[in-house]
Amino acid sequence: MIGRPALHVLGCATAGGNPGEPCSGYLVTAGGSRILLDCGPGVVASLLARDAAPIDAIVLSHLHFDHVGDLIPLGYAHTIGLASEWPAPALYAPPGGAAHLAALCAASAHGADHLEASGIHVSEYDPDGVLPIGDARLTFRELLHPGTSRGIRVEASGGVLVFSGDTAITPGIGEIARGADLLLCEATALPSSEVHLPAGEAGRIAREAGCGALVLTHVDARERIAALRQAREAFGRPVVAAAPGLRVAT
Repeated sequence: MIGRPALHVLGCATAGGNPGEPCSGYLVTAGGSRILLDCGPGVVASLLARDAAPIDAIVLSHLHFDHVGDLIPLGYAHTIGLASEWPAPALYAPPGGAAHLAALCAASAHGADHLEASGIHVSEYDPDGVLPIGDARLTFRELLHPGTSRGIRVEASGGVLVFSGDTAITPGIGEIARGADLLLCEATALPSSEVHLPAGEAGRIAREAGCGALVLTHVDARERIAALRQAREAFGRPVVAAAPGLRVAT
């Protein structure tokens, strides 16, 4: 249905990288808007190759480099690159994100004001509030990951897509995923971790939350087959692994 959230994976690799895959970057069309969830290394090139059109907003789950590193190339794309004729997107960071991103830009020798100078306005979302983008509504839930990470729930036209960000096992992921048509869930840990989610737990959470579909992401390529098997056994339904170019509608 027009307006319901739909997913286009631009990147999905872990912080350590996967062959031929950018890090986290998920283009969600919802409520008439194009929303990029996270912008890890390689995502800008993937966007330009796979879905070259303006983005309305970027929303960050957390501030680890594998989820934000391509914001610096994005700034140049909007000043001297292929996106220079496009309107710049709004950038919504978690609390404390504006200072963190300014420091990142400064540390990379591009100047603390690099994003603002490219037209990308940085603001911080209220993690306890609602972020409207076009006709879509985004809400957040703090999960369990170093430095904090937030799950993101995108609702539009009766459809619901939930992105886990990065998280260890915590009740919050099941709560934000309740009744989602699509859960895009990290499954980095195999079998267990204090900072990431095992694939079997992703499947269990999706089943107990009543999710319609499950896509695993942030998975080491060497563990993808085992992760899919574990998630399918726990979910009791088909599970898909994220890969650049994957598109899923709700």
